[in-house]
Amino acid sequence: MRELVTKLRRHVLWLLLLAALPALAGKSCVDCHAGAAERSWALSKHGVIARIEVGRERRRTPDCGGCHGFEAKAPAPQHYLKKTSRMEAREQAVAGCGTCHAPRYVAEQLAAAQRGLALGEMKRREAEALVQLARKEMNATELAQIEKLLATLRDENLRELRLGLAHQSPDYQWWLGQAALDGSLLRIKGALGEARRTQARTRVAAE
Repeated sequence: MRELVTKLRRHVLWLLLLAALPALAGKSCVDCHAGAAERSWALSKHGVIARIEVGRERRRTPDCGGCHGFEAKAPAPQHYLKKTSRMEAREQAVAGCGTCHAPRYVAEQLAAAQRGLALGEMKRREAEALVQLARKEMNATELAQIEKLLATLRDENLRELRLGLAHQSPDYQWWLGQAALDGSLLRIKGALGEARRTQARTRVAAE
């Protein structure tokens, strides 16, 4: 019972926090989530409209709380903790899109985001397969650069893609997401190829 009360209090606090955000386009959120999350929203259609409408009494676009408030209604607001909770929060957030947009438009945008994420995940799997090969063929010094490139692809480029897709920010999801993933993947292939050529030259010189 005590655990249930604690959870309810946490949910209520989340809702109160998000309800208090409206006027400053998520200023309270940005205090902690400045950086990539803020930039990806600012470059989205919602963010651009918000900048155009600064100072106007009538505002037609949601700020952070306007969308993420729906996530707080999901069974587990901390949607980044578990995959299942993340899916529940996403479904709740998508339901929020319907307050302004037609169901068909929402479905189309969600499908496009899922295709974009699937493409990014495909690039991640290709990079990981290449690095698995490199781990069998290279020494620690040669491998260090490739491991660093993989970490950039997985921890930075893919994160930027997710932010761009989630915020419906086409330029952000492309230039800092898909194009950056392509670049990291090509650099991994280039580093692997160069290491193999170096090993081949070393063997030829030793013969």
